[in-house]
This record gives sequence, structure tokens and C-alpha cells, in this order.
Amino acid sequence: MQARIVAISALSFCLPAVAQDQTGWQFDSLQAKASASETDAQQIYELLLKMLDRWNAHDIEGHLEVYWKSPELLVVVDSEQFNGWQALHDSYINGYPDRNSMGFINPARIQVKLLKPDLALALTWWSISFPTSKQKVVGNTTMNLQKFDDGWKVVAAHSSTAEM
Repeated sequence: MQARIVAISALSFCLPAVAQDQTGWQFDSLQAKASASETDAQQIYELLLKMLDRWNAHDIEGHLEVYWKSPELLVVVDSEQFNGWQALHDSYINGYPDRNSMGFINPARIQVKLLKPDLALALTWWSISFPTSKQKVVGNTTMNLQKFDDGWKVVAAHSSTAEM
């Protein structure tokens, strides 16, 4: 199960953002259009891109900066539950003693919807490949993000995965 923890970070990072579409999403990477000003939805997208970059650099500490550093953080991967930032951190550190085994996230799609000025929902689709094997993990992640004084943070996440 430790290898599947990768799913929480695999936040399908794709193309640039879009304004509101017909389904109510303020951002959808599959319907990208340039925007003059960066909206909260686009800030969240950029945050998720940073998360991807840090994962692909095998930088666990940098990857975890996106998560709310609180004992109230909740992350679920398939049937595994992590209560609190420290539990999530420890699982990554123990699960990946060899950082090269983390694999590489490949983007598919990101959607962001602002529910309130300080609360957002993000849906992501992604795959992870591992250079030392033919194993591939695909999945999706649903995240709740909250805006704090220091920016947007993931406060809850749920990932579903499948091995290919």
C-alpha cells in the first residue's frame, strides 16, 4: 500500500486554466484560454503544478508544502486513511526510502471550482510511471482546498487508484 500513497500527490497537472465554463468549473485544463489576471482558481492550478514539479523532482518535503500542516488534515488513498500532516509525512518518508522509486506523474486533467471565497474543490486525473518497471498507476484525486493567510492549502483529499 505504501507505493499507492503516491496517488495523493498525483494531481493531474495539465494545460493552462480557463474561466468559468458551462458546468460551473472556474478552471478546466482541457478548455484552456489565456487570462490577463490570475484568479483564485488559477492560483490553485499553479499550486498543483508546483506539487507535481516537486514530486517529479523526488522532493517529498517540497511536495508536502501544498498540504495544510495540521493534525486536522485528512487524506484517504483507496482504503488507507492518514489523519494529520505528520502521519502523511511519515508515510511518505517511510514508503520511499529510495526517492527514485517515487516514479513520475503524468498529467491528464485538472478542474477547480470555488465554493466560497476561501474554499475550493479540485478534481484531478493522472498516471504515474516507474522507470525501473513496466508498472503504471492511474487514478483520480478529489481535494478540498482552503485559503489561509499564507495561500491555498489542501485540507482534505481522496484518491482512487488502479494498477495497469
